Amino acid sequence: MALLSWNDNYSIGIKKIDNEHKVLIGMINKAYDSIEKMEEQKVLLELISEMRQYAMDHFSTEEMFMKHYTYPETENHRKQHNHFMIYVASADNMMDADNNALDPYKVFKYLADWLKNHILVTDKQFGSFLMNKGVR
Repeated sequence: MALLSWNDNYSIGIKKIDNEHKVLIGMINKAYDSIEKMEEQKVLLELISEMRQYAMDHFSTEEMFMKHYTYPETENHRKQHNHFMIYVASADNMMDADNNALDPYKVFKYLADWLKNHILVTDKQFGSFLMNKGVR
């Protein structure tokens, strides 16, 4: 059963970015479901891979908008993206070293915190900036 469902509270008002954020909601639900079913170790490697792909695709989208519209907070926003990428690389390295080294609950918490702190704060501000530039 899904923990989160997309709703307007998650929207930043930019369709392409919102659609990509829906992928993150799916990853959070996948992590939560795997923990509920006690299958987290089976799902974890796949989830880390999905996080890496999501980050590459989604961050590239956001950073393209930042560059095109000369977003004044680009540097700070990119730093947050870099922290996410470092987390994923670290998680991937831990999984390579030992499949049981990574705590699935910490991955779930990291994704949930990313939603709460990055999307609902940082990306909302970015969305407002873009909407003021006429982007939808």
